[in-house]
Amino acid sequence: MFEYEYVHFVAIAKFDDQLVAYHYASKDADDVRLHKRVLNDQTRVPGYLYGVHVLRTARSDFKAVQERDPYFDDFEVFEDLDEFLDVVCHLAQQSNTI
Repeated sequence: MFEYEYVHFVAIAKFDDQLVAYHYASKDADDVRLHKRVLNDQTRVPGYLYGVHVLRTARSDFKAVQERDPYFDDFEVFEDLDEFLDVVCHLAQQSNTI
């Protein structure tokens, strides 16, 4: 039986055929909630452009997320929040979303 000790925070954004995701994992759920607040505080685009997912797995890597839910297979994944936010802002501007 698997023990799902890692909590994953995944923020996704879709612009036309580009799928991007920010991934953070921790054993501490409060730490994950903090990352969600930081995303909300630092975002450069409207919040409705993001989808937020929280799930648990046995490992901390994004591959564990993909194994748990293949929906995430086609996303370009960022582990750096600032880089993710820059890319989302650029894609939103490019697609005239903002």
